[in-house]
Amino acid sequence: MVVGDGAVKSAERVATLLELLAGNQAPMRLVEVATELDIPKSSAHGLLQTLAAHDLVVRDDMGRYRIGLKLFSLAANALGFLDVREIARPTMEALAARQHATCNLAVLDGHDVLYVEKVEDRSNPVRLVTHVGTRLPAHVTSLGKVLVAEMPESSRKLWISEHDFTKFTSQTRTTPATFTRDLAAYRRDGFAVDAREFHDAIHGFAAPVTDRAGTAVAALSLTTLGTRLSRDARTEIGTEVCAAAAEISRNLTTGGVLGIGDET
Repeated sequence: MVVGDGAVKSAERVATLLELLAGNQAPMRLVEVATELDIPKSSAHGLLQTLAAHDLVVRDDMGRYRIGLKLFSLAANALGFLDVREIARPTMEALAARQHATCNLAVLDGHDVLYVEKVEDRSNPVRLVTHVGTRLPAHVTSLGKVLVAEMPESSRKLWISEHDFTKFTSQTRTTPATFTRDLAAYRRDGFAVDAREFHDAIHGFAAPVTDRAGTAVAALSLTTLGTRLSRDARTEIGTEVCAAAAEISRNLTTGGVLGIGDET
């Protein structure tokens, strides 16, 4: 069916639905989608099922719908780069080599962080168990803290209220209040930290990777092994991670791959 200005009604509904899910960020139930779009539940269900079949939306275990990662790939192509990992990898390799640590790139997938790229320092005999495709609860990672902090306020509050703050170590943030304090520290410092919150021997430092509009499309982290780090060491690592994330962000918008310190 064609409506005004040659627009196709079904296509308009699809576009509006994707914008709704993307803008809300927190997963939405079928009835919520139908209410927001002012359409019958059966119509909303049909749209969601069609999009899910093409991996454009994903249905979680609680029957809620969210944007699928395939849209991230499509958006990447629209910005002029085929694979964010390809753009980020040279910077990640340089950072991992300088710090003799593991560098990760991740996105927020519901209440988990999804690792989409990983670079290890080849000179380090110790290997971490994470790999591309690994999911971890967002509250135990510096990556998750960055990505949750970068949500719109209303979506962030809802996400926190619905999150399960499972304990992994004695340092895990197990309440909304303690987790929220870490988000405030990220906004103050420019980088997030997880200090032995997932594993007793792991520290993580993360900063956002952003698009032209300044929206966080991913997060970059550096994972170090060791039980203690001085405040100066934490600041030094966090500053390096921020610089690397900023470099990747620039390269995403220009389509180039430049090393830190290279002339542009």
